Amino acid sequence: MSSSLKTNTNPDWHRLDNTGKAYPLIRSSQQTTLFRLTVVLTEKVDPSRIREAIKIILPRFPYFQVLLKPGFFWYYFEKTNRLTPVQKDNHYPCTQYEKRWAVPPIHIYYKDNRLSLEMTHALSDGYGGTIFLKALLNSYFNVDSENYDQYSIQKLPDKEEWEDACDKYFDPSIPKQKRGNAAFHLPFTRIAPGKYYSTTGILPLKEVLSRAKADGGSLTQWLSAKYIAVLAEMIQDNNWKPAPIVLNVPVDLRRLYPSKTLRNFFVSLTPMIDSRIGHFNFSEILYHVKNFMNIQVDRRYINQQLKRNINLERAMSIRIIPLIFKRIFFPFFFYHLGERQYSGGFSNLGNFKLPPKTAEKVKEIHILVPPSQGTLIKVGCISYGSQLFVTIGSLTENREVEQKFFSQLRKEGIPVRIDVNY
Repeated sequence: MSSSLKTNTNPDWHRLDNTGKAYPLIRSSQQTTLFRLTVVLTEKVDPSRIREAIKIILPRFPYFQVLLKPGFFWYYFEKTNRLTPVQKDNHYPCTQYEKRWAVPPIHIYYKDNRLSLEMTHALSDGYGGTIFLKALLNSYFNVDSENYDQYSIQKLPDKEEWEDACDKYFDPSIPKQKRGNAAFHLPFTRIAPGKYYSTTGILPLKEVLSRAKADGGSLTQWLSAKYIAVLAEMIQDNNWKPAPIVLNVPVDLRRLYPSKTLRNFFVSLTPMIDSRIGHFNFSEILYHVKNFMNIQVDRRYINQQLKRNINLERAMSIRIIPLIFKRIFFPFFFYHLGERQYSGGFSNLGNFKLPPKTAEKVKEIHILVPPSQGTLIKVGCISYGSQLFVTIGSLTENREVEQKFFSQLRKEGIPVRIDVNY
């Protein structure tokens, strides 16, 4: 592997980005690192047209036409001529853990009028996934999006789109952020590998935004506070041992830095309350969440997280360890420095916009975040048109979180329609 390849406009291989490097090392039959975006169309999916659409769009995203392969110290992506696999959807989402040495990082699934994209976080984040899905839909419906989308297939790839933006924007002079303490975890039994349950609430976006605004919070802050309130209520109702309730809330850094990257570019904020020190009503929880996030979404604090993440990757004590040994100890390392500190996760992918001619053919979009062995349950949301889609992914048979979460929204006067895969 020549070092000159790193600067080529279309490299034959490239390193995983700073965030992505950890994901192949922690991958398992349950911690698959896969997230799923599903669109519900107005018509039955034609798999042959999907395959043709993929042929058309892949040259626009050469950094997505790769295989994940092991090196001596780290995994890397190698260019391939293979097309993104298109398969009928006949299994639980985000569960297809592959042990092969050369793994496609993207899969497309179809069933009736549902089209799903699954992508490993080793390749990109939710933003990158939505960009690829939009391109696929526009090509599938033969819609020209050149004047609508900066990543249109009518435009040439920009090498900035596959840069490691975390590495580019971190400031080595900033002191790194301190690690958190152990958080509350749901004491539920984990289901067997091969299953991942999803419960999607379909809500009127305008009404949710109105309620959040009335309470003084943003959509992300308000729903995160609802999630924390559910966990706090469960601790109290079940007489569980109190502990800090901490959410992992990813923040898209493209809003703070002028980057076009379609690789991972986010950090996680950790709004919390400490149930050991007393009861918090919803207004108090929202107050803490809102103020914490308003303070932390600041480039100076974000730089602290980037510094911590980059330092971890560059530490000589980690870099010199061969990959075969990294794969053994990294899951333990990831749990104690990551999931041990979180009670759950909440991801908001924002508004999914399509050109009008494509939008006519798309009724819904759902986001299912990667399964978590540590927290068992995670929540993701995305809006499209006049609707908000909130999906709870679960590795447990217990449905108390789902029931309480959507019941809270109904008590606010918000109608909720439920869609499940179990």
